[in-house]
Amino acid sequence: MSTTSKEKSLASHLKTLHQKASRALILGQNSAAWEHSRTAVEHCTIERLAAEYGEQQARQLCCRLWILYICVVSSVTEVAETDGTLRIKQSVDGVRGVPESVRSVWTNVVSAFGGCAGDVDSEVLVPTVLLSLKLRDARTARDIVESWLATLSDEYMSLLGSQSVGAQQTMASYVRVCELYMLHVLPQLGDLNSAYEFLRASTVVSDSVKKEFTKRLDALRNPPVLTRKRKTTKSRARKPKLVQSPVQMVAKTEAAVETQPEKQVGTRNDLPSLASLVPHSAKIGVRRQTKTGAVVRRPRSTLSVAWRVVRRLMSRWGFTLFTLAVAVAVIRMLTQRFRVPHFFTAVYRKLWNTVKMGTQVTYI
Repeated sequence: MSTTSKEKSLASHLKTLHQKASRALILGQNSAAWEHSRTAVEHCTIERLAAEYGEQQARQLCCRLWILYICVVSSVTEVAETDGTLRIKQSVDGVRGVPESVRSVWTNVVSAFGGCAGDVDSEVLVPTVLLSLKLRDARTARDIVESWLATLSDEYMSLLGSQSVGAQQTMASYVRVCELYMLHVLPQLGDLNSAYEFLRASTVVSDSVKKEFTKRLDALRNPPVLTRKRKTTKSRARKPKLVQSPVQMVAKTEAAVETQPEKQVGTRNDLPSLASLVPHSAKIGVRRQTKTGAVVRRPRSTLSVAWRVVRRLMSRWGFTLFTLAVAVAVIRMLTQRFRVPHFFTAVYRKLWNTVKMGTQVTYI
């Protein structure tokens, strides 16, 4: 078998392992995902793939495999210990050979990309730093970023200063690493002064991006105090209500009635209401004052209530309705006790049905 077929078979094998590990990670099978990803990165080096597979395609495949490997490590490990070692989650079974720390993971990544930290793609650097921050190992994250920034090649830096299409994507990746370093790594270490110095010394980042980063650093240094706005309502001085005794209320009512002018009863439209026809003495007579000053209401008789209702009806509609009701009642009594000619009986029935119908329509 030739060298080309061996390299192509290795690339296809690594792609198959990547697919199996991705599928197992999605399904929650962490042990299977770990075995497939670990096997893939053990054979994944740019030197072995770039000879016949192409350097650009080999770099892309290595990035995909190492990103998946870091994601699997993040899913099977817990918070780092005090000495920086990784610990496998208790809920994960069948996982062996996990790296001791994030530093060992970064060392393996650098060796896979040729042994120089500056040659590692930023797409692999970012998840490695995020893994360190997740495991509360900000010192390791700072060392990883600083080693990457210190070993960037001259070609990479010249590409950042050019205006080509590939330079825009490279600049976006570089700015992302700077943002992660200044706004996440250094603040966890409490070293905002280093972040300001790094931003001032940078000759690649544009002025607009520097202003944005400076604004965000200022917000981290002097966080705004969140205060709840309380609804302030003007205190309105309420006037105290004068509580009057029942005797004062009755005396005030009598004085108001005496001062009112007497109204003359005129036509039917000017008939007074029932309240004005009832004597004031009758209104006050229903109340009686005791020796202690309390007012006791006297019970009203049924006849007085009925008489007030009749007078109210008469004052509003006159004698028409009242007279009609009395006439109908008398005629009905006569028809029941005495023999009345058929003519008068028919008239009475017609009149009675008319009254009933009018009552029903009025009620509806």
